[in-house]
Amino acid sequence: MTPPRPEAPSRVRVLDFAARTAELLERAARTAAAEATDPATATATATDGTPEGARRVRAESARAADGAATLVVVGEKKRGKSSTINSLVGVRDLLPVDADVATGVHLVVRHGEHPRAVAHLRPAGAVPDAADAPDATPRPEPIPLERIAEYAAVDPRTGRPHRLDVHHVEIELPVPLLAAGLELVDTPGVGGLVSGHAQLALAALENADALVFVVDGSSELTRSELDFLERATERTAETVFVLTKTDSYEAWPAVVERNRELLARHAPRHVDAPWFPVSNRARQDAAEAADSGELQEAAGLLEESGFEPLEVLLRRRIAARAAELRLANVVHVALAALAAPLAEQELRLRSLQQDPTLAAEVERAEEALRLLQPDSAQWRRVLTTGARDLKNTLQLGFRRSLNDVRQSAEAKIATSEPGALAEEFPADLEAQVEAVWLQLDNAARRGLAVLEERVRRECATVLDAGRADRDPEGGRERPGTELALVDEGAVLRAERGTVLPEMVHSTHRDGGPLGVIENVIPTVGTAAAFGTVIGLLTSSVLLPAVAGYAMLAVLTRRRRQRAELGRVRGDATRHLNRVLTELSTEIPAQITGHVDELTDRLGLALDRAIADERLRLERQLADHRRNLATAAADLAAARDRTRRRIGSLTTLRDEGLALAHGLAHGPAHAPRSTGRPDPERS
Repeated sequence: MTPPRPEAPSRVRVLDFAARTAELLERAARTAAAEATDPATATATATDGTPEGARRVRAESARAADGAATLVVVGEKKRGKSSTINSLVGVRDLLPVDADVATGVHLVVRHGEHPRAVAHLRPAGAVPDAADAPDATPRPEPIPLERIAEYAAVDPRTGRPHRLDVHHVEIELPVPLLAAGLELVDTPGVGGLVSGHAQLALAALENADALVFVVDGSSELTRSELDFLERATERTAETVFVLTKTDSYEAWPAVVERNRELLARHAPRHVDAPWFPVSNRARQDAAEAADSGELQEAAGLLEESGFEPLEVLLRRRIAARAAELRLANVVHVALAALAAPLAEQELRLRSLQQDPTLAAEVERAEEALRLLQPDSAQWRRVLTTGARDLKNTLQLGFRRSLNDVRQSAEAKIATSEPGALAEEFPADLEAQVEAVWLQLDNAARRGLAVLEERVRRECATVLDAGRADRDPEGGRERPGTELALVDEGAVLRAERGTVLPEMVHSTHRDGGPLGVIENVIPTVGTAAAFGTVIGLLTSSVLLPAVAGYAMLAVLTRRRRQRAELGRVRGDATRHLNRVLTELSTEIPAQITGHVDELTDRLGLALDRAIADERLRLERQLADHRRNLATAAADLAAARDRTRRRIGSLTTLRDEGLALAHGLAHGPAHAPRSTGRPDPERS
């Protein structure tokens, strides 16, 4: 009989543990400050006087309390993506369903106590060099829910956004599904999974907890959809398929089976992902019936809609797993914050017990710290070479991304019809550039985090010796939070990528009176020639003129189509070259500047940490020598106080280790079934 899996600790237990940890650290800091004869010996604090460890624990708890699983919703045009989001949140006309979301505009739907929407507007005249200026950050502007389409949708006639200054729109709703810990992201421009739209959706998936892929029951997965899913294989741990319009296509079960066959061949990573057939129309009818008091009819329609099993899976598996990961981070940060004062109190007890070996250990640590301070120290070389390698890697990745943009854009220029190319190309190119920015920002985050850890590990044997930031379970060093390099928000900001030049459309040659005359003269001559040839063949009087002009109409139309296609392709090519030239001129300098700025910040933080550690060791050595000169009996009271503090810290640490074990081995971490998932069991 298989033993039952341990139950994962509740959110309440974890947050209570974190709160008690922060309170203990704050109380210990106040006691230490009161007992200290020298103010410099007080525990390191943040600018508001809160101990740094307590501040980190409270900040991580706040993120866990407010955090939600991010679901990126993706779908081809006219698949019912926006309608599905509206159905999930229970607001019929929240997102526009008659036009696709404009390229470059994210729609984020999350929980809030009151319905509201905020459009984040790009500053007027934003330029790359002003990335750090106060007005470079998108400016939030509250908007009515009914005006979301104005800020986030394209004009269905022109294919261009209504508002060019909108960076993204955030929507908050008091919806139970969102309150369970879910956040829906409607990625910009993914109304068609081609070129830039697909790149942007893929880049967004790097920071997502799950992909919700929307198709409909009309036909099997398209080539572009399969290509996207194949490329998305390594981007997200969870995929959920939603098949819409089951009320319109009776053959949808066969479509699902055919889609599974296609996934097995082209994107096998997703073959076991669950499928949820739904009807947005039935869901809307259920809501209307409920509003009218027809509860029995509403229940039947809701079951028919198919949304209940989908919501169960989203809540019980995706939201629950994301919540447990965030709770595990809270426990980890709290354990790291407890490690420093616990190690310090244990060393203090050794000193109060007049341990004769302690002085030699402290002196060796002081000597090692002195070796870290010169400009020739090894960690400085690691930082310098790592920053150089990171800049080179980012520059190379950026150039490769631009090459990919060029190839994709040139393929679109070569294969698209003139009308579609003129309307879609600028928005598609903008989506590709936005995707390059997001990919670059993700790569910079990963690279900077790796560099920070390498430098920290170079100093770890000294900076972390017997004190902060060891993994309480494994004993390995980890980067200290007080030296965190990668902050919330973008590392490389996308002002340049989101303010692109407009595409210039050249004028037609045959416009106006002169253009008409210019086209009439060759037309008459050509018509006469065709009429003569056909007349000789048919010996008819009327037929030559009719047939000649009919043939001429075909040839003229083809000539004009070729001329129009050449004109539009020329416009698109010039636009592409202009955009890529500007990007390749301006972005490399931004990469260099941002990496240099952030690595300088890391170097200064390490310098401060080394200096602070030297002061701490010097004070510790002075205290120990003073204790050695004091009678053992006179130190008894201090020893008792220190033992009590160690006991309190140890009790909390052991509780945290138990919570970490429960989170690591709870139901959310159990092996997943290889069969078709059952949402009721998830």
